[in-house]
Amino acid sequence: MSIHARCGSCDRELLLVQLAQPSDGFRCLFCGFAFAPGYATVAPGIGARVMAAHASLVAALAELGSMTGDRLRLDRATLVGPVANALPQPAVQAKEPAPARRRRAHWRPWALPHRVATTPQE
Repeated sequence: MSIHARCGSCDRELLLVQLAQPSDGFRCLFCGFAFAPGYATVAPGIGARVMAAHASLVAALAELGSMTGDRLRLDRATLVGPVANALPQPAVQAKEPAPARRRRAHWRPWALPHRVATTPQE
C-alpha cells in the first residue's frame, strides 16, 4: 500500500516511497522542488518511518478485524482524526493574481514624424 503525495510547486502527484533515497535530497522528481530544505538528509528517514507505521497500522487493523469480525466496531473518527490533524493544512492559493501596477506611457519625441502637416491635404 502506497502513500500518495503532491508537490507544492508543480502540483504533480508522486509516491512517498519515491522520496526514500537520501541521495535524492528529498526533492520533487519532476521539478526539483526541495520539500524539506535544511533537512534533506533526515527527511527520507522520517518518510520511511511514516511508511512503516502506515503498513503496521493497516496490518494490525486487518488482523484485529479478522479476529473480532462484526463484534467490535472501531470508531473511524478517533482512528483517522489524529492522523488528519497531524498533516499540515494546504495554503489557500489566490484564484486571481493581484492587479499589475499601471505604467504611464512615456512621451517619446523621436517617435513622432519629422514633419507635421499644418494644412489638410485633399
